[in-house]
Amino acid sequence: MEDLDVVVIDDARPMQTILRSTLQSFRVQRIRTFDGAEEALDAMQIDPPNLVLTDWYMKPMSGLHLLQRIRRRKMAPLCFLPILFVTAHGTRTVVEKALRGGAQNVLIKPVAPSTLYQRLQWTLRDHREFELLDDGRYVIGGMADRLDRHARKVAHIANVLHRGASPSMTRKIEMLAARRAEDERRKAALSGDSSDDFAVVRTN
Repeated sequence: MEDLDVVVIDDARPMQTILRSTLQSFRVQRIRTFDGAEEALDAMQIDPPNLVLTDWYMKPMSGLHLLQRIRRRKMAPLCFLPILFVTAHGTRTVVEKALRGGAQNVLIKPVAPSTLYQRLQWTLRDHREFELLDDGRYVIGGMADRLDRHARKVAHIANVLHRGASPSMTRKIEMLAARRAEDERRKAALSGDSSDDFAVVRTN
């Protein structure tokens, strides 16, 4: 951790302070904070960091837009930069967009220091290869297929369970299936297993 150069991007100054303080407790050597993604991107193109922690909802450039910009082949070597989202909006849609877009991890605020440390260590040991898409963007190889298989598995379980069930029971079963899928992702993430492809952590 001592040799890391970490960029933190969040439009909320209190969150910047929390993340900076937490990273300092890990003895991270260099921490650069930015209020916006555009400013951070300009700085990173001149002086690339080792890792990025960024919020999701920001203006004028969102975290997703930043991810898409960085992952372009023409941004090399920045396009291979490890990117972790730290967001309060941990919906299924946000998580899927982040992972399909090439993010290594998604952490849900508030994040405990021990959890952040674990995910940083996991990311530094992450040896998954990048895959170049037809549109010139890099993503984590095989991620889209794994997400699709996971979604089909959840849908199949829900379909089997609610055959012949009433509408109200069907809704309950669908909610249960979605909750079960989220629990599986969370347990896998907390295990610290480097084979985990659904690294989503909620600590509140």
